[in-house]
Amino acid sequence: MGYTVIDDEGAQGSGLTLSEAFARMMAFARCEYGFGRFNGDMCLTITQTDDAPDGYETEPPPALRSKLLDNDKARAEIMRRFLKHGINGYRMMTDEDWQHEERKRCEQEGFRPARRVDVE
Repeated sequence: MGYTVIDDEGAQGSGLTLSEAFARMMAFARCEYGFGRFNGDMCLTITQTDDAPDGYETEPPPALRSKLLDNDKARAEIMRRFLKHGINGYRMMTDEDWQHEERKRCEQEGFRPARRVDVE
């Protein structure tokens, strides 16, 4: 499954793995992050970079902990919590959801969906 990172202007990358999409979203949002264990739980720590423009959120979204014992699964669980919600105006979603959202937006604006044309 691929993931897309988006902001108000549209897709900022698609076909990414969950980890790639999460890292790209955090970079665009000007956040530094790290995963680590605290009292047995996997936790995500988010810090705004010094060059973040004024008006950016300073508090990360809630639910940044996982009780899963496998580190990879715990990190993935936390990263999936950012699907559609995002941070600082950037969010990520599955490529399928992005395509569906774009198709719906085009239909609402009166555009016809693009068709694939095979040239011989």
